[in-house]
Amino acid sequence: MADRPELVASFFTLTGAGFAEEPRHGFVQRCVAAAEAGFAGVGMHAEDLPRTRAQGLDAAQMCAVLADTGLRLVEIEFLGGWVVEPDEVVLEHTVAGIEAVADAFGGRHVSAGEFRDGALDTDPDLDAAADRLRALALRLRRRGLLVAVEAFPWSALRDAGTAVEVLRRAGAPNAGLLVDVWHFANGGADPSLLADLPGCGIAAVQLNDGPRVHADFLHHARTARRLPGEGELDVVGLVRAVDATGFRGPYCVEVNTPQFRALPVGEAAARAAAAATAVLAAAGVGA
Repeated sequence: MADRPELVASFFTLTGAGFAEEPRHGFVQRCVAAAEAGFAGVGMHAEDLPRTRAQGLDAAQMCAVLADTGLRLVEIEFLGGWVVEPDEVVLEHTVAGIEAVADAFGGRHVSAGEFRDGALDTDPDLDAAADRLRALALRLRRRGLLVAVEAFPWSALRDAGTAVEVLRRAGAPNAGLLVDVWHFANGGADPSLLADLPGCGIAAVQLNDGPRVHADFLHHARTARRLPGEGELDVVGLVRAVDATGFRGPYCVEVNTPQFRALPVGEAAARAAAAATAVLAAAGVGA
């Protein structure tokens, strides 16, 4: 029997807070809960490093927490602000923060995308985004990081097909697609898209679920991304399509509804791990 893929608790899953809000659960609490639930790794937002330092825990102490819990840092959030014309000062701050996290803890991949709206409907627009992605990916490659590009239905990078086209034009060997179940499905993508991807292919996967929506995407993404298997989306089918490409993990879990983030961190971690494990088993992944 093949080993089950490793599971990773994405940063927002265990913060106990909404997106862009101060985490209710600190770094140590998140790591302890993730380890006890059976996760192999965790995610961190670049802004969480200076925040945790300000609370009195330096990078060496954070490394000790990871070692003591048997976890590794896998996912670094979030490389945004590059798809449409960037604010170079803000973008440099973002990249420097990601590099600081990687220098302190390592990491496997950086999630990347665009929160802003805008048009990528001409060749010059697509080429400009691809040029910026190539430069950023090659810079982060020096630290051994993959860049996992994620499409958001409300943004300039509004569907997986557009993300794949930008990746194709970028031609960066360490950049690939991030398959977030909620964004992939509600952006209208078909799993057949995964059969022939540029760059490093599928760079990362984030498991979740929710209702099928057709409007107010940002609101729903931040309030109705449920545990995998607890919504209307074909999570099992998408996981099977991912597995068919040769992707063997790790699988990240990114869930953050008001009800879920109100849970004690230990219960949130246990429920997230159990739901992800059940979905992987139903898909026959690692079996």
